[in-house]
Amino acid sequence: MNLGTIAELDYPVKQLDSCAPLQISIGNVPLDLFIHEEALLAPALRRYREFAQSSGNGFPILLNQRETPTKESGGFSYLLDDAELVLGARGAEFHGVRHEYALDSLLRILLTMVLLPQRGFLLHGATVVRDGRAYIFFGRSGAGKSTVASLSPEGSVLTDEISLVRYSNGCWQAHGTPFWGEFRAAGINRLFPIAGLYLLKQAKDDRAEPLSLKQGLRALLPCVLFFTAEKRAHETLLHTLMGLIEEIPCHRLHFRRNAEFWKVIAA
Repeated sequence: MNLGTIAELDYPVKQLDSCAPLQISIGNVPLDLFIHEEALLAPALRRYREFAQSSGNGFPILLNQRETPTKESGGFSYLLDDAELVLGARGAEFHGVRHEYALDSLLRILLTMVLLPQRGFLLHGATVVRDGRAYIFFGRSGAGKSTVASLSPEGSVLTDEISLVRYSNGCWQAHGTPFWGEFRAAGINRLFPIAGLYLLKQAKDDRAEPLSLKQGLRALLPCVLFFTAEKRAHETLLHTLMGLIEEIPCHRLHFRRNAEFWKVIAA
């Protein structure tokens, strides 16, 4: 899959399907979901209602509309349990989607590929907005992302599980996503400049430990959602992550699972 091609396609939506698509935008990536099955459409309308946005050039995604996936030479595909994503030069196909959770998972995988050539990626992290800037608290499962979200003021949580980071308009920005976790924050479809990155570590005291560029890269890599083994894609991701941590401070945040950690960050 040519990464530049993904970023520059002009999608012939009207030629793909006769039904009107569910149009959403996540991370300023317009998506057109062609869903015929009411059992999938109804929950999708609810799940992505905050991200509904009309677009004349959305990335087309066909759901369960061909018995055999249309696979192109050099394209990208990914099998997740019984569901499959097939990404080609003219859009994507989702096959074997039986419920909204499979749809949600395939959308995440698709976005990792679409964002990659646009200096963007998805990260296992909670994003909280404070004084107009975004703070991303990242880590693996159980690190405390949902705890941070639950301790944050109402309306300040962009996302509690999957954060979307992207360079645009001359700076690194965090976007709200509809990909929630235990806190079940449905997400806010807004974007804010990133103030800092914080690797979560539960401790008996609250302190922020600065990380070097090398330490920051090592901390981020295991938390990035990534689903391809292609060498060029890995090189692109590394270049994007280095650009991020060269501009945005990265810390290891030791915290006691209470809201006092904000005093350390604000210090």
